Amino acid sequence: MITAGIVAGGTGSRMGADIPKQFLELRGKPVIIHTAEVFLKHSKVDKVIIGVHPEWTGYMQELNEKYLNSAAVITSGGADRNDTIVNIIECAKRNGASDNDIMLTHDAVRPFVTERMISDSIAAMDDCIICTTAIPATDTIVVSEDGETAVDFPLRRTMFCVQTPQTFRIGKFMEMLSKIPLEERANITDACSLFHRNGIKVRLIKGDSANIKLTYPSDMK
Repeated sequence: MITAGIVAGGTGSRMGADIPKQFLELRGKPVIIHTAEVFLKHSKVDKVIIGVHPEWTGYMQELNEKYLNSAAVITSGGADRNDTIVNIIECAKRNGASDNDIMLTHDAVRPFVTERMISDSIAAMDDCIICTTAIPATDTIVVSEDGETAVDFPLRRTMFCVQTPQTFRIGKFMEMLSKIPLEERANITDACSLFHRNGIKVRLIKGDSANIKLTYPSDMK
């Protein structure tokens, strides 16, 4: 069984809108609907589960019924990204998934994910533990501890911008998370960081510069 877990637990404060950015309208439909449709249409994805902030699950269910014929499964998100993924995994298990099954986790506000990226991510799981889409950095990247002074200039050719989907087997994610003390989990911002923290190599899958994360008002344009 292959599950797409769409992470939509945030409130999108940087967008400055009255509603979370995943619910903003983009060409006649909410952003999250565009995102979900790509996974629902993919021939190898068996289930799409959307993890939404608890205050918005009812609204998301209304959108699910209106635009997707209730094809997606809605569950509550958690306190942070990894907590939301845990909730999605638990929901997937209630819907028939097992520990050895594959899950693609994806940002709700990346509606331009493509069928090719999904297919490549699934195929990579034949010989890796975790993979993520990524693109080479086009800007020079600096390291700064205080946001005011640059302390390091890594070689640009070694720098990549991580996107989603990020893909793994669900039992492995729970194993990796169990090895991290609760007080340290807040510093781990995504699945790749979690696996890397446990010494697991992360496979890079070719992403796309169009696969942007809608974050600021200018991104909507």
